[in-house]
Amino acid sequence: MKFFPVEENMNPSDIVNGWAMASCETLARRDVEAHMDLISKDVKVFGLANHEFVDYNFWHNQVKEQFSQGQGQVKSVRYYLHAMRADSDTLVLFTAIEYLTDKDGIEHESPIEVALAKEEDGVWRVIQEKVLTQDEAQTAGLVSLH
Repeated sequence: MKFFPVEENMNPSDIVNGWAMASCETLARRDVEAHMDLISKDVKVFGLANHEFVDYNFWHNQVKEQFSQGQGQVKSVRYYLHAMRADSDTLVLFTAIEYLTDKDGIEHESPIEVALAKEEDGVWRVIQEKVLTQDEAQTAGLVSLH
């Protein structure tokens, strides 16, 4: 069973909102497998310090560590969703600010650009994510909400 239900003819806003809600809920439940089902096996993440890019295996290992019950690093995640657009019937792009609250209650803010693709099994998954620089975030219309 897929955690993020997909319906025919979903608009980009429904797709992005559904994906973001599923991401938040799977983290809240500490459900590593359901969370990773929201991520393509072919994912590439750019813009992280000390990495040209990271892949699915890196992301999976990070999620296992961050979700661990006894010493999990992340308490919660939420998104401020910004611009959304469909590039095709199988590709949706959006920008957002991702807020991660760590185990000490400190909130970390990251402006991101995300591409979701509808894969062969009909599930929308992240295929690319980029953590934006301050200049890129400003150009994208993302400003700090603090």
